[in-house]
Amino acid sequence: MNTENKTFFEKNIERGVEKGILKYSEDNKKIIYLKLGKNKEDKKYNILDPEEKVRASYFTELVLDYGYSKNRIALELVVPKRTPKDLADIVIFADDENKNPYIVVECKKDGVSDAEFKQAVEQVFGNANALKANMAIVVAGTTKEAFNVKDYKQLERVENIIADIPKINKEIPKYSFIKKENDLKIVSKDDLIKALEKSHDTIWQGGKLAPTVAFDEVSKLLFCKIKDEKDTKNNEIYKFQIGTGEKPEDVFERVNKIYAEARKFDEEVFKEDIKLAPEIIFGVVRNIQGINFNGTDLDSKGVAFERFMEDFFKGKMGQFFTPREIIRFAVQMLKPKEDKLVLDPASGSGGFLLNAMDYVRELADEEFPDSPEEHFRMWHNFAKDKLYGIEINDQIARVCKMNMII
Repeated sequence: MNTENKTFFEKNIERGVEKGILKYSEDNKKIIYLKLGKNKEDKKYNILDPEEKVRASYFTELVLDYGYSKNRIALELVVPKRTPKDLADIVIFADDENKNPYIVVECKKDGVSDAEFKQAVEQVFGNANALKANMAIVVAGTTKEAFNVKDYKQLERVENIIADIPKINKEIPKYSFIKKENDLKIVSKDDLIKALEKSHDTIWQGGKLAPTVAFDEVSKLLFCKIKDEKDTKNNEIYKFQIGTGEKPEDVFERVNKIYAEARKFDEEVFKEDIKLAPEIIFGVVRNIQGINFNGTDLDSKGVAFERFMEDFFKGKMGQFFTPREIIRFAVQMLKPKEDKLVLDPASGSGGFLLNAMDYVRELADEEFPDSPEEHFRMWHNFAKDKLYGIEINDQIARVCKMNMII
């Protein structure tokens, strides 16, 4: 498989294989966890199962990034006093004898619905309480939610949310994501598409909002996410995330502040306030807080957002999008230059404008390969002063700007 096409989980599993904690079976249909638990046994599971990919990926993180010993990790542990019988996906023990459960992990495939995620939360709490573990975490693809189980009542699900489980011999962190120090994850276009779809479903709430309104609200929060990534300085805490002990209202207030600052940059992009309840914003932040939108390569990002938009606008609004191949052909025939004015009188989602900008950026690659300042000036000034679009539909015009910002 081409490296560029691999998902975050597949790349993570490769890390585990390279470090000798995982191994593929000869037919590549099984993943083998090597010398696991106190008895140092190999465990073999079906890697073609999307849920298993998530578990193998997170297992790699637990050992290589969090520092937990394989000897203190068990898979498919039978949970006592559970009816029907339940198996905990991953259990991390506090001791080498594997007698004191410390953290219980429930893994789900990427892209599960909010209802399925909520069900997984209840499942992990049942297992964690039965095992008398200190903490619990649900990992559903790129979406995670961790809890302090030990110090709260059994039915608490809000006040005991923590930013993340701690690394070995560390305290529970106040925040999980810090620029450069514990940075956001770069993902594939397929991972991005699923994250965007999950966020839209969270906002849409199964039909409580009109699809077009839901799309607008997704765009607003993406705008905040991208601005936060750009504005946060090295070794500073990202604002677009959920911290330990924070309630939905705390996260809403911080995101709304980012949005107010972003609107000053271009008031035409979003004229209206965020119209979502704090609980909904909390859910969206949970879905995308760990993803690095700015760091993900331009092509993957462009394809992901375009495919997400096309699925939405074709399905919900009957819009027509010019195929990418025709756009590229037209732009290459036009051969735009940095000193020429480019106008698309029916710009739609901005496909022609984006490709014209990329064309000039490629010219800058050729003309200024060793001068980052001149390279940036050439294409940036073209995008700022020479690139125009006209679009009669206000919502699609905002989408076009959002597409170009991303």
